Amino acid sequence: MTKKNLLIIIPARSGSKGIKNKNIKKLKSKPLIYYSIRIAKKIKEKNKTIFCSTDSIKIKNIVEKCNIKVPFLRPKNISKDLSTDITFVNHALKKFSDAKNFFKIGLILRPTSPIRDLKNIEKAYKIFKKSNSSSIRAICLAPSSPYRMWKLNKGNFIKPLLRTKYYEHYNMPRQELPKIYWQCGNFEFFKIQYKSKIKSISGNKIMGYILDGKETSDIDDVNDFKYVEKLI
Repeated sequence: MTKKNLLIIIPARSGSKGIKNKNIKKLKSKPLIYYSIRIAKKIKEKNKTIFCSTDSIKIKNIVEKCNIKVPFLRPKNISKDLSTDITFVNHALKKFSDAKNFFKIGLILRPTSPIRDLKNIEKAYKIFKKSNSSSIRAICLAPSSPYRMWKLNKGNFIKPLLRTKYYEHYNMPRQELPKIYWQCGNFEFFKIQYKSKIKSISGNKIMGYILDGKETSDIDDVNDFKYVEKLI
């Protein structure tokens, strides 16, 4: 049996709709997934495994050209638009545990967030290892506040999305409202504790690690891709 400190999972299924073959689309002459592989290799943790969870032979071949082994593919039935993260995580854990490989901590690096600062990832990892939290994820200030969001009812009448202790919070100055954070896809660390299956990649005690600027960029559509291309 082999125990390792860190399992880095780079999820890259085929069949993306917003951008065709998004995970391997060329960004500055490199496939998008390359940037996640590059940062994963740079993480100083020596006792680690880097793994790409994919259902695609084409993606597998590209990843292996980057000297990362893909010993098994993800089943198609957990590689759909609505498939959840926990399914590909547990699939990987089961396959690795069958081969007598177990991990203490997991890290998800999504190809759709290609701009990363190694210092922030390693700082978050250090914080997480010393904490009693179940996970830590990258967050950033939300582009808009739910305190100013509404639900539309019949007759075009609207009601505030939130019920709060503030009187007419939707009319309050922005500076007076609580800061709200948005999760970005830069990184997510989570506890595995050498199990072959976990219930959640979040758990009950979720820490946030605040990022700003370029690192908060996520690619969902063509406009996002063009924007990140300029940033790169």
